[in-house]
Amino acid sequence: MPISFAQRHPWHYWRTEDAHIHEMSLAQGRTLALPAHCHEEDQIAFVLAGCRHFILPDHCVFVSAGQALRIPAGLVHSSRDIGVETRCVNLYLTPGYGADPADSAALLGGIVNDTPHHVLSIPTPETHLPHVPSLGRIDALAHRHHMTREAYSRRFRREYGISPQGFQLLSRLNSAKAFLRQGQSLADTAFHAGFADQSHMGRLFRRAFGTTPRSYQGKQSASEERRL
Repeated sequence: MPISFAQRHPWHYWRTEDAHIHEMSLAQGRTLALPAHCHEEDQIAFVLAGCRHFILPDHCVFVSAGQALRIPAGLVHSSRDIGVETRCVNLYLTPGYGADPADSAALLGGIVNDTPHHVLSIPTPETHLPHVPSLGRIDALAHRHHMTREAYSRRFRREYGISPQGFQLLSRLNSAKAFLRQGQSLADTAFHAGFADQSHMGRLFRRAFGTTPRSYQGKQSASEERRL
């Protein structure tokens, strides 16, 4: 059944009742750029109007209206603005679910009542970001690998497309998303995710995901909103 909702911010997130669709989002406007980030789920970005420019570790991808891009879980990526009004729906899925391009297209068709004419799937990277809550002190990690701090940071960036410090921040932000989905308060989320306070978390959260923690947690029921 097609999902419907009211758009209040450039980025709007909400949940579905499908166990394999962890959440969805709609990005709408001319300023949708996000810095380097990654998700614990596979992401399908389906451009309904306009165009999105994705920056991947080794190349760039332009996704035009009617096209979709599937980004595997754990792959660091960013996006840039290209100055056109854009509308893009994003699905965040259990890794590997509906991975075949035809299955991804059918999944989108059943949700937004529109089917992409092309789905590009990015291969799963051979090296995944470490699934640990914190990397600890960079100096200690470098020493453990018998490397200088600078050499360790260069190796980490080469393997994962992000600095160790950047990864630590992404880990805290993804933890914050999980806590918010569980219904924890903003104050508790900031504390448990390792941020100095709510304001500190809020600034970084909005920069990474395009919305505030409060708006992210205050998702709307699809039945209350207008159709895509």
